[in-house]
Amino acid sequence: MRWSVDSTFRNRILAGFLAISVVIAGGATGYWLIGDGRWAWTDCMYMTVITVTTVGFGETLEGMDKVAYARTFTMGLLVFGTGVLVYFASTITAFVVEGELKNVLAAQRLRKRIKKMQDHFIVCGAGSTGRHIIKELLSTERPVVAIDMNEAELKEIAEDHPKANFSYLVGDATDDEILEQCNLSTARGLAAALAEDKDNLYLVVATRQINPTCRIIARVAELSHVDKLKRAGADSVVSPNFIGGMRIVSELVRPSVVRFLDEMLRDKTAAMRIEEVTIGAGSDLEGKSLRDADIRGRFGMNVLAVKIGDKWTYNPGAEHVVRAATVLVVIGTADQVKQLTKAAAA
Repeated sequence: MRWSVDSTFRNRILAGFLAISVVIAGGATGYWLIGDGRWAWTDCMYMTVITVTTVGFGETLEGMDKVAYARTFTMGLLVFGTGVLVYFASTITAFVVEGELKNVLAAQRLRKRIKKMQDHFIVCGAGSTGRHIIKELLSTERPVVAIDMNEAELKEIAEDHPKANFSYLVGDATDDEILEQCNLSTARGLAAALAEDKDNLYLVVATRQINPTCRIIARVAELSHVDKLKRAGADSVVSPNFIGGMRIVSELVRPSVVRFLDEMLRDKTAAMRIEEVTIGAGSDLEGKSLRDADIRGRFGMNVLAVKIGDKWTYNPGAEHVVRAATVLVVIGTADQVKQLTKAAAA
């Protein structure tokens, strides 16, 4: 269980603690002054505590009945001190109950949202790799369910994307119960981005059993494990170390291309991305040439490449005819891609 102490609760607890401290110190001082120093300070404090807490023990300070105003002071201390003690106790209780209740209600809302999600992406691990995967999916307006042990990391991502379709589960992604809660059977894709290759291998196997059509991309630390992950059912395997090495080479030999791609990804206003759209049978675009489809004029995007089966055509000409199951590689914003995807599926 994790508590998030906001400033209001913190101030209330501090105020209660100060109030009870003032009561005890004031009560002990009052007895000491009334008794004109006949009672030790520790005895005065002890008398104050057993009075405020209404414990009593049947004890009083020696000779208290002969001291003027001692009983009157005690009555006032009982009324005021008990009230302060009750306030302090209620504040602590509210902190525990309300904090726990807030966590329970938030978890319930997340579970309900996840149950309604369809065609979503699941990211297992929100660390150095997974965090970037989640942010990119959210930036391109994809629904995401993230799983990680670090709740603070997940909450920070949620706060950075308040309007995104983002949900998360706190726990071990290799736990079967956690996987069941993320609505895996209806997921479109899963990214296994845990730190250990053996954990990612388990995720690949478990996901493939539950959802045979789910696209699975696994992170790998050791290149020798790539084939194992692919045999287990991963559609693709990515090595951050290998990608990092290739990036360094690109920076050395083609820096302008790298900077172009980086600026495209960083531009939050345009949010330009290179995306893929598959042409469905019977769609408005099927059987048309790229000139007649007028993707540039209708959707504001350029077609960079076309894929039919395993054959690629780069920078296709205007006469290239679009068939069913053709994959168009285009560059555009998230909204433009949505519009083209809708037209391609109609």
